[in-house]
Amino acid sequence: MKRLQLVAILLLSIIACKKEKETNNPDINEVNLNIKVAAVYPTLFNSVDVNIDGEIVQDFQFVVTHTDDDPNQHTIDLRVYDNKYQFLVEMVSDAFVIKNINKGSSIQPNLNIWKNGHIFLRHLLSNGTDYGYSDIGDFYVGFRKQNSQGGYQYGWMKINITNGETLEIKEYALHKIADTPINAGEK
Repeated sequence: MKRLQLVAILLLSIIACKKEKETNNPDINEVNLNIKVAAVYPTLFNSVDVNIDGEIVQDFQFVVTHTDDDPNQHTIDLRVYDNKYQFLVEMVSDAFVIKNINKGSSIQPNLNIWKNGHIFLRHLLSNGTDYGYSDIGDFYVGFRKQNSQGGYQYGWMKINITNGETLEIKEYALHKIADTPINAGEK
């Protein structure tokens, strides 16, 4: 009987340790957003403001449009209004496009191009111009926020685009410690 009790205690200890490992990192702020914006034709334009830091002015805005009143043209833009925020991008066809980050990839200072201002997530025009993301399911976007001491807090957003017309921002996480890398999806 004592042997059975010892085995049970051992098993419960192992389970408790596994649960402890699944605990979120206390140095990471994680927020579920579930923000959705859509411009499904005949709607030509729709946008949503995102305010992470709680200040009066929005930090950035996602805009979904059907250019030239054409249901086959889809554009999803990210417009960064607060210069403290920068997003990880890549250059595609002379335009800055949000870089797709794989889950678990490190988001850190030495990655290529960090940009604010106007950035594309999806751009499809009738003249054949086509870049960005559409219908790829959930993907991660790297971003960073400059703090008052000049360092950066690194973070990720989990985003989904459907049919080039609907954007959903599901959640984001931001590391509390400046200049410390974060892995996409890490909480």
